[in-house]
Formats: sequence, structure tokens, C-alpha cells
Amino acid sequence: MQNEQATGVDTKAMIPIFCCGFMIVIELFLPWISMPVLKYSNLPSTYNLWNFSKCVDNIQESIHLGGKLPIELLTVAEIGRTSQWIKGFQVAAIFLTVLLFAAVVATYRWKKKSALYVRIIFLLSAILPIMVFIGSMLGNTFLNERIGRENTFINLTIHSYIQLTAFPYAQLILGVVMVVTAGKLLDTQFEYEASMYMQRSVQEDKKLGKRTKATIFLILIGIPCLIFFGIFFLNDRSESFIALCIIGLAMIPFCMIFEDRKPQAREILLIAVMSAIAVVGRMAFFMLPQFKPVTAIVIIAGISLGAEAGFLTGAVAGFVSNFFFGQGPWTPWQMFAFGIIGFLAGIIFRGNRAKYKKNKGLLCLYGGVATLGIYGFLMDTSSVVVFGTGFTREALLAMYVSGLPFNIVHAISTMVFLLFLAEPMDRKLERIKKKYGIL
Repeated sequence: MQNEQATGVDTKAMIPIFCCGFMIVIELFLPWISMPVLKYSNLPSTYNLWNFSKCVDNIQESIHLGGKLPIELLTVAEIGRTSQWIKGFQVAAIFLTVLLFAAVVATYRWKKKSALYVRIIFLLSAILPIMVFIGSMLGNTFLNERIGRENTFINLTIHSYIQLTAFPYAQLILGVVMVVTAGKLLDTQFEYEASMYMQRSVQEDKKLGKRTKATIFLILIGIPCLIFFGIFFLNDRSESFIALCIIGLAMIPFCMIFEDRKPQAREILLIAVMSAIAVVGRMAFFMLPQFKPVTAIVIIAGISLGAEAGFLTGAVAGFVSNFFFGQGPWTPWQMFAFGIIGFLAGIIFRGNRAKYKKNKGLLCLYGGVATLGIYGFLMDTSSVVVFGTGFTREALLAMYVSGLPFNIVHAISTMVFLLFLAEPMDRKLERIKKKYGIL
């Protein structure tokens, strides 16, 4: 077997290169720090790594003008210590930017031989936002102590005076992911050998495989933690960033399908088509509140293409459709709700497709119950979390009662669409799967 690596950049090694480029852009041009206290003033509220010092000056000016920070002017010694921290971040960023440029060259020329060096660079890239986060927490702790405010979790997150934007968190996530995956991405030997795609027959998996277990872990732990991270640390200001992270997590179990073979574009295209149908269906019925076919299509995708594909279809459909209906802090919750419904459909009807084809009532019953109990419950809960003044039993009960008529309409629409669409769409999908040997 040959050990030669693929040449040029037309390889999966382009992924680390793109990540390096994105990190360079983040460090040079994009904002890292947000000052909500300056949001409604004439002063800038976001700052990149190169104008951190301006952030301190604006805090001073805000205090002088009687702004929202009820503290005395910072002392010369305090400003000096802050400036030292800022210079340290800037020096680290310059050094890291140079190393990232070198990593691009090394990745392009040496591929697998540069894996260790590239991993070290990505590790350093992940450490920098961690240091900035620590610095911001120390700054918030100092400000809270100065004004006599308690250093509680809420005061250090949602109500903090200094907050990080989504970009340093994006760099942190990419850095960690690349440390883990850089070795495989840079090993282009198999691509050089051009291994032929081997078709495999589609078998019904009667046991919960590791893909399904990974999805369950993401649903129960990973994605809820991500959503609440967006609430507390991003203050619901970066819903698109959280939404993209959810899609990234949803792709992990789906991509595990291809661990023992080469993927083909048509396999991924099938998921994209189902997501597009769900988006178009939601747009086509925009004039009818809550009467939408999205949930029904996600359920069909989960049953026909598998639980993991159902979760991914639901997440993508929720994200893309909100480009037309409006993005907001509710988007990650919608993606999560649609994804759960599609995933559970794939689990419940695994190996029992013949049963639901003969008994449509069973499928429609699941659609109605899932829409009412999962989507309705999660979206009503999100409304209290995102827009409510307090997360109390009374507020939750009031939201559930007021949202019940809309949820009932949504559940009925899902049942209607499943009654008419499930059998013909499943028949078409089965034909495509058998013809091309996919999924």
C-alpha cells in the first residue's frame, strides 16, 4: 500500500486551512468584547482585540457622564493593571496570528507530517479565548465589588458589565475540534489511493447503535447545555451562532454513518431536499398561523431515513425557515423541538414501517401527541425563559394555557399532513434508497 499523500489543496486538508483563515479574521477584525452598559449611549459597545484600551476609556467616560455604572472613576493603578492585561492579549494574538499563517503553509505543503504542529497551533488558538474569558470574569468581579453588588452567577453572566461576543467562543470550539480531528483530516493517503465507493445494503438496525446513543447524549445533555450557554453567556445576542452549533452537533451522529465507507453527495443531498421541502412547506402556509407541514415532513424523514437524519432535518429546517420568518432567541428552541420529534419518530417506528403504512392512525396519533407535547411544551417554556420576567410556576402555567389553542391547531395540522403525505413520500424515498443504495 502506498503512503503518498494527496497534493495541492483539493483535499479534506482544506478544512484546517479554512479554520486557520477564519481564526485569523476573528483575531484581526472581529469584536471580542461587548459592553451592554454602553449599548444605549453614544459610545461603542463592542471592541476587538486591538481597541480593548478604548473600552476602558469609554467606561471612564460613561462613569463621568453619569452612565449606568454607579462607581467612582478608576484609579491610575487600576487602569495600569488593566492595560497590562490588554497588552498581553494583544501580544498573544499577534504571535498566534503569525503561527496560524505558518500552519496554513505547513498544511498545504506537508499534510500529515505537519499534524503535530497544526494541533499545537489550534490548542494555542483555543487557549487565547479562555484567557480573555478569565480576564472578563475578573473585570466583572472587580466592578461588582466596587459597586457593592453580589458576585452571583446571574450577575456574572446575563447581567454582567463585560461580556464576550460569539466570535471568541467560535474560535474556542474550532480550536478544540481541530485538535481532535487534525490528524485524520491531514491524512490524505486514502484520497490519493482513490478508494472506490462500496455500496452496502440497507439493514434495519434493531438495536440502539452508537450513532443513536450519541444522538441521545446530544439531545439530553449537549444541546440543552448549548442553549442555556447562549442564554447566560451570550445573553441571547447570538442566536445564529447557537443555531449553527446545534446543526454542527446534529451532523456528528449523521456523519458517523460514513465511518466505514466513502460518502456520496446524493446521500447528503437527500437530507438537504427533505429540509428544503419542510422550509418551502412552512412558507407556503404562512397565511395560516400554526397550520404548517414542517413537523409532518420531519417525522417522515425520521422514519424513512433514520433517527439521526430526522434530527438533522428538523434542526436545519427550523434554522433555514427562520431566515424568512425571523431569527431570534426562539430559533435554537425550534430547531431542538423539531429535531427531537424527527429523532423519536425514527426510534419508535424503527423496523415497523409496514405497521404504520397499514395503520395510518398510529402515525397520525404520534404526530399529534409529539407536536402538542414536545414542540408546544418546549416553545412555551422557551417563551417564559426568553421573554418572561421570572421563571415561576405561575408564569409557566399562564404560558401553557395561553398557548394551548395554537398548539392544538399545530397538532391537528401535523396529523392532517401525515395522513395525506406520509405514504406517498415514504414510497418515493424507499425507491430512491433502493435504486442508489444510500443511507
